Amino acid sequence: MNRRFAKLLALALCLCLLAGCSESSPWGRFAALFSSSQTDDTPEQEDMQEDEMASESVLTEVEAPDTLRLAYQASYGLNPYTCEGLTNRTIFCFLYEPLFVVNSQFAAEPVLAASVSVSDDGLTTTITLKSGVRFHSGAALTAADVVYSYTMARDSDYYAGRFRHFSGVTAQDDSTVVITTDTSIESVAVLLDFPIVRTDTGEDEVPDGTGPFSYSGGTMLKVFPQWWGDTLPLGYDQVTLVSCTTSTDIRDHFEYNSVNLVCTDPNSTAYATYHNETDYELWSCPTTVMQYVGFNTNSDVFSHRAIRAAVTFAIDRDTIVAKDLGGFAQATPLPAAPQSPYYDAGLAADFDLDLQAFQALMEEAQVEDYTEDGILDVYVDGYPVSVGGKMIVNAGNHQRVQSAQRIADSLNALGWDVTVEALEESDYRSALLYGNYDLYYGEIRLSPNFDLGVFFREGGAAAYGGIANGTMLSLCSAMLENSGNAYDLHKRMLEQGYLCPVLFKTYALYASRGAASGLNPALDWVVYTTPA
Repeated sequence: MNRRFAKLLALALCLCLLAGCSESSPWGRFAALFSSSQTDDTPEQEDMQEDEMASESVLTEVEAPDTLRLAYQASYGLNPYTCEGLTNRTIFCFLYEPLFVVNSQFAAEPVLAASVSVSDDGLTTTITLKSGVRFHSGAALTAADVVYSYTMARDSDYYAGRFRHFSGVTAQDDSTVVITTDTSIESVAVLLDFPIVRTDTGEDEVPDGTGPFSYSGGTMLKVFPQWWGDTLPLGYDQVTLVSCTTSTDIRDHFEYNSVNLVCTDPNSTAYATYHNETDYELWSCPTTVMQYVGFNTNSDVFSHRAIRAAVTFAIDRDTIVAKDLGGFAQATPLPAAPQSPYYDAGLAADFDLDLQAFQALMEEAQVEDYTEDGILDVYVDGYPVSVGGKMIVNAGNHQRVQSAQRIADSLNALGWDVTVEALEESDYRSALLYGNYDLYYGEIRLSPNFDLGVFFREGGAAAYGGIANGTMLSLCSAMLENSGNAYDLHKRMLEQGYLCPVLFKTYALYASRGAASGLNPALDWVVYTTPA
C-alpha cells in the first residue's frame, strides 16, 4: 500500500473515532453510517427496545388466573418429532419430558435421568433412569422406550445432525441406557433434551408421554394422577388449549387475555407485534440459532484470507441486534452463545468491531484504490479487482435481508463494493450449493454443544464455499472432548476468516401478569420440572 493512501486511512481512522469524518471518504462514509445508526432512535424506538428485551420484573402483584390458557395451532399437531411450530412446542412442556433439559447457561439438568456417568476415555455415557415414572397409558418408563425415542429424534428434521457422533444407544437393562460415541464427548447429556415417548407410539398424532398433563382430545389437558413430580408446573391443575390459526390470531387472543402464555420468534416472517406492555411479563428464551456471514473461498476476492478475516472488524453487531431484531438476539463474533461454557469474552472482544484491525488486514492484503474510482482493489492474476462481490441472502425473511444490507452498507462505506441479492429459498440453496456467490448471510440452528463440524466436514450440511478441512475438523473434535478447547477452534476460525458470526437469536416468552412466576426458560423447554 502506498504511503499516501496509508496516511489517508490512518488520518481517516482517527477522524472516524472522533466522529468527524468526511462522508466522501470510505472511512468517513462508515463513520457517518455508524454515527447515524447510534443516534436516530426516536424515544418511541428506545422504549420499544427496552420493553422488548427480556424482563422478569412485575409492576404490581396480580392474582394468578385459575386456568393456564395456551394457544394451539391444530395444523402443526402435537407430535414432538414432526412439529416445529413454537406455539405448539410450548404445549409439549406439559405433555412430554426429556432425559435432560439444557438450561439458560447451556448446561444439562436431569429430568427423567437419575444419574449419569462417563467413561475415562469419554466414549461411553451410562444413564440410570428415574424410578417410578409412568406414561399416560400407565406403562412404566423403561430404557427400551428411551432407545426408541432416540431413533425417532435421530430421524426427525428437528433434531437432525446432533447425533452424528453417536455409534450406539442400547438398553443395558430396564433402567439403564448406554450411549457410545465415535469421538470423546465431554457432555453427551446436553444432546439428550428430546422428548421421551412410549415405544411404538412415536408416529401417533399424540404419542404417549410422561408429562404432568395428558391429552385425550378436545381443548383440555388433564392432570396425570400418576405423574412422578410433587408440584405441577406453574401451580396450575387446569390447562386449556385455545384454537388459533395465524400469528396475528395468537397475538389477539393473548391481548384479550383468552391466552395467557405464548412463546414466539419475534423475527419470524409471520410475527405479529405485541402491544399493551403493562399487561404482560416478558422473558428471553435461549436458542442455538446463529446468524453469520459465510464466504466463497474460491472467489477471486475471498480467496484472500486477510480480506475474509477483516469482515468481522467492520460489523456493528449491537446495532443489528437493536435495529433489525428489536433486541431479541445476542451480538457475538464467536460461534457460541455468550452464556455457554464454549464462550470466551476476551476472545470475543478481540474480534469485535475494530476499524484499526480492519485497516491492518487491508494493508496485509495489499488492498488500495488502484483504479482511482473510489473502490478498493486487490490484484488477482496481475489485474486489479474490486474488493467485494455478491452477497446472497434468503429473501423469505425480511430481518435477514435487512441485516445483510446493513453489513454490506458498512463494508461499502469502507470502500468495498458489495451488492446484496435476496433470493427465493430454492434459488438461495442452489446458489450456495454451486458456489454462485462471493459472500452469503446465513442462519443455522446448531446443536446444544455448538458443534461446528457441520461447516468443516466434507459433505456437511453447511460446508459451503470450500471451507471444509481436516485441521478445523480436528479442532472441532477437541472442543467436543473439552469445552476449554473452544478457544483454539474459534480463534483459528476467525483468523482464517472461514466464518463471521453475527448473533444468536432469542425467542420471546410472553405471560399475562400474574399468570407465571419464577420462570427460567430452558432450550426448547420454556416450562420444566426437575427432581427435587
